[in-house]
Amino acid sequence: MSYKHLGKQLLLSLGFAYISVNSVLADDSLVLSPVLEGLPPSWAVAASPDNDMYITHREGGLSIINSALERRSVAFLPDDLLSGGQGGLLDIAFHPEFITNGWIYLSYSAGTANSNALKVVRFKLVGEQVQELEDIFVAHDKKDTPVHYGGRLAFDADNALYISTGDGFDYREKAQLNQSHLGKIIRVTDIGDAHPRNPFFTGQTNSASFIYSLGHRNPQGLLVTKNNRLISHEHGPAGGDEINIIASGKNYGWPVITNGMDYIGATISPFTEYEGMEQPALDWTPSIAPSGMIHYTHDKFASLSEHLLVTSLKFQQIYAVAYADGVIGEQKIVLNESGIRLRDIETDADGDIWILGDGEQASLFKVLRK
Repeated sequence: MSYKHLGKQLLLSLGFAYISVNSVLADDSLVLSPVLEGLPPSWAVAASPDNDMYITHREGGLSIINSALERRSVAFLPDDLLSGGQGGLLDIAFHPEFITNGWIYLSYSAGTANSNALKVVRFKLVGEQVQELEDIFVAHDKKDTPVHYGGRLAFDADNALYISTGDGFDYREKAQLNQSHLGKIIRVTDIGDAHPRNPFFTGQTNSASFIYSLGHRNPQGLLVTKNNRLISHEHGPAGGDEINIIASGKNYGWPVITNGMDYIGATISPFTEYEGMEQPALDWTPSIAPSGMIHYTHDKFASLSEHLLVTSLKFQQIYAVAYADGVIGEQKIVLNESGIRLRDIETDADGDIWILGDGEQASLFKVLRK
C-alpha cells in the first residue's frame, strides 16, 4: 500500500476527508451587490463585536463602515510599514473582550526591502485616533523578499492569539526549522508572550516557544470555530493549495511534501507523504489561490450553514466546504465567474456575508441570493 493511500486511510479513520478539487459540485446560487467602490488597495475585512466593518488598506489606513453604510477613515501609517509586493497592512482582529477593553490587533509587513518581517501590533481607537499602540509579535527572521507574509489573525475562547506566517518564498526550508518563525502558525497571549502551553515552549527568550504548528507555505485563511478548533488554509505553489485542521505541535509538511509543482514546472519534492507529517484535510490541485475564510453558522443562508466559505483570487469564486464537528465534507461553488479577484470574506452578527474585492481600486460587496 502506498504512503499516499495510507495517509488518506488515516484521515478517514480520524473523521476527516481528503478531497480533490476535481470533486467540486456546481451550485451557483449567490451574487455580489456593491456597497462601497473606489477604496484603496485593501487586504482584510472584519466585523467588530459591535458590528462595524473594518477594512485594512495595504498602503496604510483603515476604513470603518457602520450599519447605515457610512464610512469613516482612520489614519494608521506605522513608521516601519513596508508596502509593496504582497505586503502592507494585512489582517485585523478584535480582542474577545473588545466591548470592555477596546483592543484591536493588526498585522503588517515591517522593515525595509532588504530586511523585513511580519509584525503584529495592538491599539485602541478614540474616535479616529490611534492610541496605546503596542508591539505584540515580530517574526524572528528578517528576509529580503516582499512576499509570503501569511499574516492572518484569530483568537480562541481562552484569549490566545494565533498568527499565520508565510515562508518568505525564497526561504521555504525554514518552514521545517523550530528556531525559525517562517512558515508557522504562532500562538501568543493577548499581550504577546509566547503561550506557555505551546508544544515547544521552554521560555520567553526561545524562538521555538512561540510556535504552535510548522511546515506551512503561505497561510492566508485562519479561524477558530465555536468549539475552539483551529482551521487554516494556505497557498501551494502550482497546485497543492490546502485546508488543514491544525493541532498543536503537528508538522504540515511544506516543503518536504506537497501536491504542487514549482512555478517553472520543476519538482519541489518527490514526496506527497512522509512519516510524521500531516496530510491536508482538503487539497486543491490545480490551485484556486484561496484568500479569506469563514465558518458560516447562521440561518440567513441556510444552505451554507456549517460550511467553510473560502474566497478564490485566481478563479474569482466562493467555495462552500461542508464542515461540522471536525469533519470536512463535500465542496461546491456558490459564486462563479464574479469577474473580481475576491480578497476576503466576513460574516456579521446578523448572518450577512461581506466580500472584499481585490485590486488597485478595491470594493466592498454584500452577498445576495440570485
